[in-house]
Amino acid sequence: MNLLPGVASLVVFVFAPLVLMVFVTFWRSSVDGMEPIWNLDNYRKVASDPMFAGLLLKSLRIAVTVTVVILMLAYPLAYIIARKTSRYKHLLLLLVFIPYWISYVIRTYAWYPILGKEGAINYVLGALRISAQPVELFLFNEFSVHVGLVSVFMPFAVVPIYLSLERISPTLLEAAADLGARPARSFLHVVLPLSLPGLLGGALMVFILTVGAYVTPQLLGGPSGIMLGNIIADQFGGTFNWTWGGTLSLMLMMVTLVVIWLVSRRVRVGQVFLGD
Repeated sequence: MNLLPGVASLVVFVFAPLVLMVFVTFWRSSVDGMEPIWNLDNYRKVASDPMFAGLLLKSLRIAVTVTVVILMLAYPLAYIIARKTSRYKHLLLLLVFIPYWISYVIRTYAWYPILGKEGAINYVLGALRISAQPVELFLFNEFSVHVGLVSVFMPFAVVPIYLSLERISPTLLEAAADLGARPARSFLHVVLPLSLPGLLGGALMVFILTVGAYVTPQLLGGPSGIMLGNIIADQFGGTFNWTWGGTLSLMLMMVTLVVIWLVSRRVRVGQVFLGD
């Protein structure tokens, strides 16, 4: 009985909308919205539309690139936090999450005065006489999308990596040192393997959040920086082609589930958050 409220919430707010979305993909779009006329037109369009394949590959490429960059930044930060005393750990973790006290949209817009034509980067380039004219390559393209996504989602990798590093007993490193292992060797053969669950868990979280992103590409990407999430959002809120939007959403979800399955074969979620 204690599980009943949770199960009911999952059925009402997760499974029921998901089943409805699957049904909608087999319906026909009309001027009035959609008609429950069963057909496979949307799936034929997926198979034949090169724009879908191009945007899906682009979204996957951006998601993978952002995930790799975030892991390269998050792992050293998480390592530093895990090796600090309790007093400084709490402070550093607080600093990691302080940006989340500010709205997602405001944090994204905050890149305008940095990357814009009259922004801080162009000011520095002009002051150093590196560029006589403002450079317009920093905003409204894939580069700015990458920057925005990295800044927004990096804490989602820091936390699971930190949790894995925190569970590594210092006695293991001391034992490795007693056996003659140098710090670099101890890291490669002790710390890195034991922190792999957190590393893969953080990578999975960042990838899932990034591959379907649409707010950051919408605000920072411009025409060349749109992702599949932008097209999906436009189907529901712009053209009101819900059957096509549902189909694109389902395809993106299936790709994401494949990635989750591949990662779950290597590490269990409980290893990341519960230490199981």
